[in-house]
Amino acid sequence: MAHTRILSTGVGHTPKGFLSLHCTSEQQATPHSSGRVIAKGESGISLQVKCRSCGADSVYQMEQLPQGYQVYQVRITGEDGPHLPKELRPLPYLEESFSVVAVSAQDAHERAEFAHSLRLAGHLTQYYIDGTLHLDERF
Repeated sequence: MAHTRILSTGVGHTPKGFLSLHCTSEQQATPHSSGRVIAKGESGISLQVKCRSCGADSVYQMEQLPQGYQVYQVRITGEDGPHLPKELRPLPYLEESFSVVAVSAQDAHERAEFAHSLRLAGHLTQYYIDGTLHLDERF
């Protein structure tokens, strides 16, 4: 039986590159990936993080971002196209805006793909990073 490996074609950092936090189910330090910025204020930044081992979501408070990271504003839009019959068409237009922490616009694009909550089904999807249309550099 052949083994199949999936390699990341993106330019984003590995899951270990952001933070290593204590996992309650594993009872050890495990890599966590960052998602949305929940709050940003005088006391620091609150991030939604996800455990790469068990998948649990939690909130992590930071006083400042790690070296090289910055907050990117992301807006995702999804438009229904005429390629589906009317009875199978999803909602005609979807949009969501949020912030992510990343090292580059491409990294922000990749993180936004996992952080959004839109139910995209056959939609023409566009990602706007800091107000500019961003094309995925992986393809």
